[in-house]
Amino acid sequence: MSLNHSSRDRIMNRRWYLIATLLLGFLWIGCESSEEAMRREAEARQRQEDQQRLTELTTENSSLKQQFSRLESENSGLQARVHELEKKLEDTTPVVEPPKPEPMPATDPMSAYEAGLQAFNEKRYDDALGIFQDLMKNGVEESLADNCHYWIGESLFGKRAYGDAMTHFESVLQYKVTEKKGDSYYMIGRCHEMQGDKAKAKEMYEKVVKDYPTNDLVKKAKDRWGKL
Repeated sequence: MSLNHSSRDRIMNRRWYLIATLLLGFLWIGCESSEEAMRREAEARQRQEDQQRLTELTTENSSLKQQFSRLESENSGLQARVHELEKKLEDTTPVVEPPKPEPMPATDPMSAYEAGLQAFNEKRYDDALGIFQDLMKNGVEESLADNCHYWIGESLFGKRAYGDAMTHFESVLQYKVTEKKGDSYYMIGRCHEMQGDKAKAKEMYEKVVKDYPTNDLVKKAKDRWGKL
């Protein structure tokens, strides 16, 4: 049986509709696949950029660490050189005592003690030694004897007689009551240092820092301790 004209049109319209639907579906799938590919490509590119940046930062960090290590090494070398120059300067600088003025008569032990301090401060080490030693020979009171031992040690140190100086600083430590213990430990450290015994010197400086934190020489002890 033949179809009439209206039926054929309906069939043709349905076919065209079906074809159009399929074409649109294919186009939609194609667009979606293209967008997904672009998205994945963008993500891959971003990961690659992040990885490259991470590599650059790692390299930069390694370079900075190497520079810091080199600077630390150079600083240690400079500190050692400064210490060496300071020691050479101390060893080569001649001890020049100023002209000796007329000795002042001392009417009592305290006046003599003050005269000894004045001579020491003026770097007249022989005069200072004579005054303090005379005080010790004449039986100065114990409250002043520890200080006499200390300044005899300082005067001998000024004359670079480090071994004899250390003996008097150690004598100060034998007194039960004395305000010169911290100072004496520091000067014992200086004697050891000048004699080349760095280990003993560090031990004395450390004792000053830890056992006599209020002593005026703590800062100097820390500085010398750090340089050894």
